Amino acid sequence: MEFWKKTCLLLCCYGFFKEFRPSESFLNEFLLGPVHNLTQDQAYYSLYPVWTYSYMSVLIAVFLLTDLLLYKPVIVFEALAYISTWGLLLWARGLAWLQFMEFCYGVVTATEVAY
Repeated sequence: MEFWKKTCLLLCCYGFFKEFRPSESFLNEFLLGPVHNLTQDQAYYSLYPVWTYSYMSVLIAVFLLTDLLLYKPVIVFEALAYISTWGLLLWARGLAWLQFMEFCYGVVTATEVAY
């Protein structure tokens, strides 16, 4: 197979798997449930705003880094941020770790610009 076909296939597979998020609609119930045991006020006022502000702040740096480093390192950084987001969501306990998870998700959504 030619190099450009392999690259195109790899990018299409990555795009499919990064957009395939069947658990996202159940995130609130998971965070408020017995695993993380957050209150609704903690989730809405201490956890979710971290994503919004981290996305806004990281987006400026991502625009500059995408032009400087080109696209491949930024897409790899996005994949690593996705892995850390889901790892923290599954295994981290406590509000501070979950806020760091939301920061990682802010990095993910900011780096989607490169993809």
